[in-house]
Amino acid sequence: MDEEADTIPLPSKADIIRLAEVIDHLVDALGDPSGSLRRAMILLDIDQFAGTTQNAVGERLNLEKSVVSRNVDWLWGHGCVFRNSGKQDARESELQTSPYTHKHLQLALRPFGNHHQVLKNSLDVFIGLFSKHMPSLRELKALLTVGAKGQATRSDVTNNLYDGPATTDQRAIKTLIEEGIVKSHGNETDTDT
Repeated sequence: MDEEADTIPLPSKADIIRLAEVIDHLVDALGDPSGSLRRAMILLDIDQFAGTTQNAVGERLNLEKSVVSRNVDWLWGHGCVFRNSGKQDARESELQTSPYTHKHLQLALRPFGNHHQVLKNSLDVFIGLFSKHMPSLRELKALLTVGAKGQATRSDVTNNLYDGPATTDQRAIKTLIEEGIVKSHGNETDTDT
């Protein structure tokens, strides 16, 4: 097998920074940097298919009903989505994003040519990097910060995160190290390339 065929070109610094901005818009859409990438994918799917049902979301994303239900309940409780009685079956709610959420998702989609599926596929790739748990938007932003800088101090990383508790930011960095995605050299971290 040709080794070059298995090599994925590293993204440019500009691409990494652009993706970090996308994550910022997803955080704005969800209202919480602790939200998982899976929750962001569910929200993107609801935005893409306005009027969809939980069952349809689960089928498209290949997720268990309980996972979709738990995430949709969270999204509804935080004002990200609306539920309307189904036109064909009143037992099943039709889902759509709130105007505020939709606006921020549209901003997140710009670098992806406004194609929901391309952004969902990108998030799915990042989910695949983690073997032990479902990554959060905060963890992805920490990874992108290290990726943009090549090497970064913990302070560099936390300064680019959200206004959460310092322990939460440190836990995000610790997760990246434990997962083997970044390496720690004392106070500095770098991507494992």
